[in-house]
Amino acid sequence: MKEEISKVRLSYGRAISKRNFLSRFYTLFMQSNPVVARKLAATDIVKQQELLSQAVNMVILFPQGNKIAKNAIKRIRESHNRDGLAIKPDYYQFWIDSLVVALAEHDPEFDAALEQAWRDVAKGAIAYIADGY
Repeated sequence: MKEEISKVRLSYGRAISKRNFLSRFYTLFMQSNPVVARKLAATDIVKQQELLSQAVNMVILFPQGNKIAKNAIKRIRESHNRDGLAIKPDYYQFWIDSLVVALAEHDPEFDAALEQAWRDVAKGAIAYIADGY
């Protein structure tokens, strides 16, 4: 897992350095499902992009047991549960799929192995958040 995390971290660095990576993610994410588009309709996307940037870093650090990442992911779990933003567990598939497409478009080294590494690294944090629903 350590090697996957390292590859994912480097991939994220390459993608985030590209000008439109975060906005492209949100375009893809909102197009992924009508419910997602409705939930994000009144959202300040610029602010969400900043939060996304931080959240992705926390998702990458989460499998390492990083205390800051664990606390951040716990806060997301609590805010996204049925009593909060009511993000149903199956919606997280749209999130990771949109992220992977945006990464593929913005990371010149992205390939099938790197996609699998991203999915493997993100799986724990996503499952933890979804289980809190």
